[in-house]
Amino acid sequence: MPDTIPLQETTVYGPIHSRRLGNSLGINVLPTSHKVCSSNCVYCQYGWTLPGNVSGERLKRASQLLAEIDEAFRSHAAEGTPVDCITLAGNGEPTLHPDLVELVAGLKRLRDQYFPKAKVGLLTDATQITRPRVREALALLDVRYMKFDAADEATWQRINLPLANVSFSAIVEALRAMPDIILQSMFIRGSYDNTAAAHIERWVQAVGTIKPLSVQVYTVDRGTAAPGILEVPRPRLQAIADQLTAATGIPADAFE
Repeated sequence: MPDTIPLQETTVYGPIHSRRLGNSLGINVLPTSHKVCSSNCVYCQYGWTLPGNVSGERLKRASQLLAEIDEAFRSHAAEGTPVDCITLAGNGEPTLHPDLVELVAGLKRLRDQYFPKAKVGLLTDATQITRPRVREALALLDVRYMKFDAADEATWQRINLPLANVSFSAIVEALRAMPDIILQSMFIRGSYDNTAAAHIERWVQAVGTIKPLSVQVYTVDRGTAAPGILEVPRPRLQAIADQLTAATGIPADAFE
């Protein structure tokens, strides 16, 4: 497994050819000097979420971020860059930004101007979706990708190491109440493992109660924060996706 990757150094990065999203222009609304996240997932490609802000870098507010996004979009449009989606992700958890509603609204206006066929989405660890302003922002998006790697509190605590003051059951209830979401479920083995048959069965049951539009089943393809984490072979990923669809009717795709 290769090393973890560096943090994104700009507000707009890519496009990245994503296994799940196509040609995706990433939007980083967080600092470039350190990760800001409400989880400390053992498989994170950016490494561990460290405490504090030793760099002193201040969070950019919506007006500055949107000005930078406008400039980058203008350049990409002039170059004819293919863009299938515009995705809020970056150096941590984007729903922690205090101007999220304004950012999403502004981002959609810029999308309409430069890349009208692209969808605007967001990748989230789902820890903040109990907050009304976050749900308001999520409702404005074209696509909402929600992390869901565990079937129970103990597995979630072990794999995702949440830093937010929220319970697993509260997240599940909030996911159940949120329409038109896509779940992304990371499966790993080795030093940490969430692929045991009993856990998969409970995960299938939990996903069935959430009723997402679809589920993206995937595994690691970059370095991870914790050592000893291994990818799950494609046949096993496909078996998990097939088990979910057979039991619930929910479409699921497996990605290596």
